[in-house]
Amino acid sequence: MSKTWKLSLFAVVGATSLGGCAHPAAARPEAPAPAPAVKPAPAMDAPEPADDRAAEERKAREAKDLEALLQGTVIHFAFNVAELTPESQSRLQTLAEAMRANPGVQIRISGNCDDRGTEEYNLALGQKRAAVAKKYLADLGVDQARIDTVSYGFEHPVDSRGTEEARSANRRDEFTPTRGL
Repeated sequence: MSKTWKLSLFAVVGATSLGGCAHPAAARPEAPAPAPAVKPAPAMDAPEPADDRAAEERKAREAKDLEALLQGTVIHFAFNVAELTPESQSRLQTLAEAMRANPGVQIRISGNCDDRGTEEYNLALGQKRAAVAKKYLADLGVDQARIDTVSYGFEHPVDSRGTEEARSANRRDEFTPTRGL
């Protein structure tokens, strides 16, 4: 290769290399990217009326459920005794949970007997049956002041036939709300 040719090649390569480095944009450092805009957190205002309405609806539904539970809770007793059966204890445990969740509710426990025995004896036995249920609820954490008791003896039978099945149905405690629903 001739010397001239080499010099020309050198000049072309050098100019290309230098031209790329001399570009004004390449010589400038890049500007930092702008920081993303931070949106302020929404202000915590008072609950919307819809939230209040939902809470009221939930409370009304719970009260209705409790009332249904109370009216559906009946416990039965064996002849001539005031002792709770395991089934009765289970029902009272469910009732106690509901009452602890609704502290404004008060109830009445009505003790009832079958038609055998004297009026005085059955009134006393009905009172013992109501008292044993009240004590059990109190032992489960329900304030006794929220529970009234009454005895009807054999005055309010649910089944007036004289059969053993009817008498068994009449030996019971019934639960009714008196306040707070």
